[in-house]
Amino acid sequence: MKRIVLLSALMGLLCISPIMAQTQTDVSAKVGKGIQLKTGDDLFYLKLRTRIQTRWDFNNYLSSAYTDNDGMYHPDPEAYSENKAWVKRARLKFDGYFLNKNLSYKIEYDLAGGYVRDALVKYKMNNVQVWFGQGKLPGNRERVVSSSNMQMVDRSIFNKYYTLDRDAGAQLHHNFKIGNMIVYDRWAVTSGNGIKNNVEAPGVSLTGKLEVLPLGEFTSKGLYKSADLAREETAKIAFAGYVNYNAKSYKDRGQVGNVMDSEADLLNIGGDFLLKYRGYSLMVEAGTRSVTDDNEIVLDEEGNAIDAFYTGYGANFQTGYLFKNNLELTGRYSFTKPNNTDFHTETTDYTLGLSRYIIGHNFKLQADFTFRDKVGSQDQFMSRLQMEFQF
Repeated sequence: MKRIVLLSALMGLLCISPIMAQTQTDVSAKVGKGIQLKTGDDLFYLKLRTRIQTRWDFNNYLSSAYTDNDGMYHPDPEAYSENKAWVKRARLKFDGYFLNKNLSYKIEYDLAGGYVRDALVKYKMNNVQVWFGQGKLPGNRERVVSSSNMQMVDRSIFNKYYTLDRDAGAQLHHNFKIGNMIVYDRWAVTSGNGIKNNVEAPGVSLTGKLEVLPLGEFTSKGLYKSADLAREETAKIAFAGYVNYNAKSYKDRGQVGNVMDSEADLLNIGGDFLLKYRGYSLMVEAGTRSVTDDNEIVLDEEGNAIDAFYTGYGANFQTGYLFKNNLELTGRYSFTKPNNTDFHTETTDYTLGLSRYIIGHNFKLQADFTFRDKVGSQDQFMSRLQMEFQF
């Protein structure tokens, strides 16, 4: 039903746009910039964009004997392969401003999943911006980077288990300069329930992030775009650290994850580093999650352990070099080491990737190849092919 309503609204917008154009002073369309409408009095601006990621995954589960964490020997499991061709992402994005340029909005709808991802109103005053609504939390860099601006087919195993993801509430973004150095500080007070499987709950989530750019701003908003497509003439670096406290979380990873039969107070701490210089890029991020109220293990009525909140630590090391023909070679080493291995698996990924940027991140072809080492479980070899197009 939601998809029908959204598509109907889109069709209505497209039908009335010729009429609106008669009173517009600026109507344009461009790949990566979408359809843009702006009133003559400059009191309303709308940018409508869409994008798709189509993908084909091939998974090979390897045959190998292993000994689990309890010392039990397991004979060779049967090796097998599987593949899946699918639409990984399909999005509609609406953003712009109204009344004045300092009052802006953003809406992002997931056509593939059938739910709203972002719904934000933002007010900017000098170097301060206040957000209200639903959107990404100021957490790990890999997650804040849009999935349309990644230099590999998808995000890492580290991001899967330690990201803060999205939440609903209020955020304060601020920045200031000290000489050539730029400092960003971001704060959020949100529900802690995330955007999927969210119900009324007694908890709250508090987030703070500090980011320092000692050599100045990145070119073309490259601070949160993977790959050095701007080919920075001088080296640009960024350091960031964040803390999130999610009180009375009912999901095993805070804003995301499996719904649990109990609640726990989760503490997330992480940081990252970014370097870009003449086509070379390096990103390093690490994070940890702990339970502060000793409620990590979930027990049944008889006192037996049936589940556990996802705690532990992990990291992601990712690098790439963009050749002058816009072909990029990338590599990644990523891992997660959960505290409780009775319910969660220690996993390490080794990935090589190749991307061809036809129109920057707006139109690109990507492939990557991953060996996934899973302690006490069946290892995998994965290969993925993807096309990204955004209008």
